[in-house]
Amino acid sequence: MSLILLTNDDGIYSPGLLALRQAAQSIGEVAVFAPDHNWSAAGHRKTMHKPLRVQETQLADGSPALITNGGPADCVALAVLGILPQPPDLVLSGINPGANVAQDLTYSGTVAAALEGLISGIPSIAVSLASRDGNADFGCAARFAAMLASRVLQSGRTDILLNLNVPAIPCHEIAGVEITRLGRHYYRDVLVERQDPRGRKYYWIGGEPPTGIPEEGTDVGALAAGRISVTPLHLDLTAHHMLDELNRWHLRVVQ
Repeated sequence: MSLILLTNDDGIYSPGLLALRQAAQSIGEVAVFAPDHNWSAAGHRKTMHKPLRVQETQLADGSPALITNGGPADCVALAVLGILPQPPDLVLSGINPGANVAQDLTYSGTVAAALEGLISGIPSIAVSLASRDGNADFGCAARFAAMLASRVLQSGRTDILLNLNVPAIPCHEIAGVEITRLGRHYYRDVLVERQDPRGRKYYWIGGEPPTGIPEEGTDVGALAAGRISVTPLHLDLTAHHMLDELNRWHLRVVQ
């Protein structure tokens, strides 16, 4: 039986984590190892300069789980390096409340955990539901994620990283599944300056939520059309289209 490592970035008591655990147990043995608090928008942070603690706990349904004071990537690294009795065959990260599309991937702790799995040679899936409501129905997303995980395991590939986003609409209203590329977001961040009681300035990064460009073939476009988005990712960040141009700059060592 396959060993599936389940983690997230919203913390051990996230309802999305519980829904995914209950769905994933139908396809393999599930080991839950998640942060002890919310790490949303933490990105691919890996703890190297302070101790990491690991403790046992239980989910709301009584199933066993492990927690750590580290982040999502730490959960995967610790599990692979020996906290679990054997390396997992698959990493499932989620279910995140809120879509992880376009440039959001650079901030996402959900995706960071899946990336850490891929770095370790383990096929991985990041799962998100396009709703910011923590009480949303995660059932449809969880069932589709479990089915997709089963297909990944059957493929036998270890170089797979899939970013899954499910629209927050009833299952029977979903218009299908689309294999997509990353889309684009426009961010409207603003700097909010305030003063503490001693008159010292402090700052919040605020502003309205980002808006997506619903281009055909993108993750943003698929969600806007009511379709599930499955985006294959890889670790090669090379801007290949720039290689020839940079070579034409004839860069030389400056003495």
